[in-house]
Amino acid sequence: MLNAQLAQADRYQADRYQRFADLAVTVGDAINAIAGLNPAQRTDVDFLEREFIPALGLNDELLHEQPPELAPNFGKGLHLWQYPNQLAPYLAWLARNSSGVSSYMEIGCRWGGMFVLVTEWLRNSGADLKTVIALDPIAPTPFISTYFDLLQQQAAIEPIYIQDFSTSPLVGAHVDRLKPDFVFIDGDHSLRGALQDHLLVRSHARIIVHHDIHSQACPDTTLLWKALKQFEAPSFDTFEFTSQYLSINGSFLGIGAMKRRSAQM
Repeated sequence: MLNAQLAQADRYQADRYQRFADLAVTVGDAINAIAGLNPAQRTDVDFLEREFIPALGLNDELLHEQPPELAPNFGKGLHLWQYPNQLAPYLAWLARNSSGVSSYMEIGCRWGGMFVLVTEWLRNSGADLKTVIALDPIAPTPFISTYFDLLQQQAAIEPIYIQDFSTSPLVGAHVDRLKPDFVFIDGDHSLRGALQDHLLVRSHARIIVHHDIHSQACPDTTLLWKALKQFEAPSFDTFEFTSQYLSINGSFLGIGAMKRRSAQM
């Protein structure tokens, strides 16, 4: 039984890789769409929520957690595993807080859609990116490989992919060397794992963002965010993006941003 389950998982992984290889052109389309926004559109939450984000393409997994009204956008484009009504105000906040960001790290990039979106959002919102780091135990996906190729051709940004767990000494060495100043944490969703990821980057990062901070499916990361808001209050201001859809029975996802108070708001 175990061998059959492993074989099925391998087939699923292979099928997903092929699917994203077929959709690799989406990466270039997304880059152009993000670059085409004007400053007013980058902070227009209603526009981002209702038009721009759905058009980038949404996730098609665990659809019981997804609002059915967004079904036409499932399984397309960047496959963003985000609620547009959470991601939109987060992107608007990010557009106002990108200045001074020189390095971006994503812990748990998976298929890579969010990594592409946030990196390009930073580039087009005033950040002076020098390095971007994607970390995940799986091999680089077609989205990541395509995006890294484009970065190397078009931008003076060093792209780094680390296929490993965030607890490995190699990752710790990379963090100590690169000192990422903006980190998105979406890896191990256990309380211990997510806390370790926070502590891994805390001494360097001036912006730390946690995912799944308001999710009944992720009680550990939800609890961790509640604790971090209190423990980190002396050093960080916190911002929450946790709106839900009435068509969903329950609360899911949620984005929590922390910005070091010594940094200019």
